Amino acid sequence: MTYPALIPSTRVFTPGNTPQARQTSLSGMSDGFRRGNRRIGQSLQLRYLNLVEADFLLLKAHYLDRQGTYNIFFLSTETWNGMATPPVPLLSDYAWKYSKALVVSHASCGRFNVEVELETQPIDLSDLIIDGGLAGATPVRDYIVEGGLASATPARTYVITPGGAA
Repeated sequence: MTYPALIPSTRVFTPGNTPQARQTSLSGMSDGFRRGNRRIGQSLQLRYLNLVEADFLLLKAHYLDRQGTYNIFFLSTETWNGMATPPVPLLSDYAWKYSKALVVSHASCGRFNVEVELETQPIDLSDLIIDGGLAGATPVRDYIVEGGLASATPARTYVITPGGAA
């Protein structure tokens, strides 16, 4: 499921870091070792001001559908509105998940302020099909984005924007 197509009032992106370990020898020399090739700890804070109730309910329904902080999703283009090149591409080897519960405050009659905190979740690109169309049963893929008429077998872990996918 793709994140709701709402333009945030403010965005705060934290680019995270490359996984690493530092070691200090007995003589005091320090050296670092990279432990991976993808960034970890990337986060995105979104704030929506004066949302109408229908838009607030879209965010709430998405949060509940993703089972809070449990399931992943991909961001909509509206999330990065105004940026020619998003810092994390929409469809890449990163998905997103909620890092904590939504914070909702009542702004005025029928209007709501919502704060959302997201974090990236690395996924294996070999498990990802983008624009699945008529994707067959093999090889096994865990993630299908824009599923089209993708095969129902084997069972898929995530089908995002399934279209007619079984």
